[in-house]
Amino acid sequence: MAEKEQKLPDLDKPLEKPLSDLANTIAGSSEPIGVKGSTVSTKEMVIAFGALLAAAVVFVVIKNYVSKMLVSSYRKSPRSAEMAGWGLFCILLLAVVTAVLGILDSQRFFSFLFLIPIGLAMLAAMVMFVMALVSRR
Repeated sequence: MAEKEQKLPDLDKPLEKPLSDLANTIAGSSEPIGVKGSTVSTKEMVIAFGALLAAAVVFVVIKNYVSKMLVSSYRKSPRSAEMAGWGLFCILLLAVVTAVLGILDSQRFFSFLFLIPIGLAMLAAMVMFVMALVSRR
C-alpha cells in the first residue's frame, strides 16, 4: 500500500471543516478517534469489582444501623424497618454501580442499554424505601 502524503493545515488560516472531521480524515476512518481502541482491561475490572465489594460491605453496615435506628427511635415494626434498610442498600449500591460503570468506560456504559435497567431498579428500590418509611406498622 502506497503512503499518501498528508498536509497539515496552516495555523494562520481558519479551518473550513470542524476538527473532528479533520481528525477523521487524517486517521482515514469514519469513527471518532479514541473509540476504536477503547477497551477495559482485566486489571481495571478487578479493581472495580473490589470497589463494589467494599461499598457493599459498608452499605450492609449502614443498612443494619438504619434498620435498628428505625425500630428503636421511630417505633417502626422490625419488618418495615428491614424493608426500608434493604431499599436504602439497593439505592446506594445501584448508585455506586452506575458510578463505577461510568469510570470504567463512559462511552460504552453510559448508554440507554445500561442506564434504563439500573434506573428502573433504583426507582423500584426508592418506592420500596418510601413505602416502608410511611407504613403505619
